[in-house]
Amino acid sequence: MKRVLSIVMCLILACGTACAALAADEVSIVFCVNIQPQLPRTFWQSIADRYMAANPDVRVEIIGNPSLNVTLPQYEKTLLVTDQFPDVMVMQNPADFVPSGALLAFDEGDLDYLVDPRVGMIDGKQYVANYKKQIIGVFYNVDMFAANGIEVPETWQALMDACEKLLAAGIQPFSIGLKDGWPQGQLANMLAGTELLAKDVHWGAKRNADAVKFNNPDLARAMEKYQTICTRYSGPNIAGITYTQMLEQFFTGKAAMLPIGSWVNAEVAKDGQDFEVGWFPIPGEANADVVSVYVNEGLSIGANTRYPEICKDFIRYFFTDKALYGEFLKSEQLFSTTKEAVEYEMIPLRRDMEAQIAGMVEVEGFESMTGDDAFLPGLKDYFTNQLTLNIAMGADVSAELDAFDEEWAIARAAVEDAG
Repeated sequence: MKRVLSIVMCLILACGTACAALAADEVSIVFCVNIQPQLPRTFWQSIADRYMAANPDVRVEIIGNPSLNVTLPQYEKTLLVTDQFPDVMVMQNPADFVPSGALLAFDEGDLDYLVDPRVGMIDGKQYVANYKKQIIGVFYNVDMFAANGIEVPETWQALMDACEKLLAAGIQPFSIGLKDGWPQGQLANMLAGTELLAKDVHWGAKRNADAVKFNNPDLARAMEKYQTICTRYSGPNIAGITYTQMLEQFFTGKAAMLPIGSWVNAEVAKDGQDFEVGWFPIPGEANADVVSVYVNEGLSIGANTRYPEICKDFIRYFFTDKALYGEFLKSEQLFSTTKEAVEYEMIPLRRDMEAQIAGMVEVEGFESMTGDDAFLPGLKDYFTNQLTLNIAMGADVSAELDAFDEEWAIARAAVEDAG
């Protein structure tokens, strides 16, 4: 009996040793994602599940911003200061994280599947695998324009004339809301692109070197135009309108135009509206040949991950599994960033937008400029949560831009102190 017990104990000990060894070989990485209506948690979980099915020795845990009122950068900053920074993450603003050493730089060749792995480099190093391009412009109600004899505006004055004609017909020209604190920035971004960045695509780097100021004639003109649209052409309750309500106003025919990013194609694809939706870039004084693009978002790796090569493999899998990447692109009718073409089901408007922007001058979204042109840490939040909100509510543009320059000086001092 003692011999049997001895054998059993040996087997238990042996199994325990083997199980411990197996547990030691298990890999678990945390993937922090941007949870949005078009990209719910279930979507990101499907990506993790697909990777884990192909790599059964790896476990991918999904975490994400807890609500639409908490931006992903804010959430990730909280994770960083509480020592919970993820292994892999959707990254929108690397300039806020690189100075503290939070992100791992990719090695040359790691991103050879991208059309241009250099997009957004900071001091010659790449920290983000950019996974999409989006464009900013104006969605419009084609039927409403036609019924009121309005053509797509190709100059700023033509846009203002269209707004006046719509007002005279009892129609709210624009759908814009400030309550969520970020949608209004899309209009401000594209106006800054048309008025400022089209003249100098690397203006951001000059601002970072303190060779130029935010309070300059071009940006002031852009913000004055932004203020005009917000205060005169966007309805009486702009401060109380959420992003969801912005969409509702437009898609139910209560407003003629919606200035926003191309991700709204996901809403158009639902085909719930009873009118045709069109799109045009915000016009400048003499033409409409400038389009603002977002290339600031992608996948990054935490500098302190225990599994850098697994994280790189996970990111490569995301881009090179065409079925997976195609579903990602389809979710918001996105523009691909990979060398190899990835086909997905596009709605007619998405194809039309691609044709429209061919040959246009492309500039980055102002507050989301990348690489050495990116805002100093904290300034993106200030632009979104202070500057554009204040100006939309009628504050003096010049005074607000002066305040922005003061914030720049504070941000620069913080960077220098940290360095």
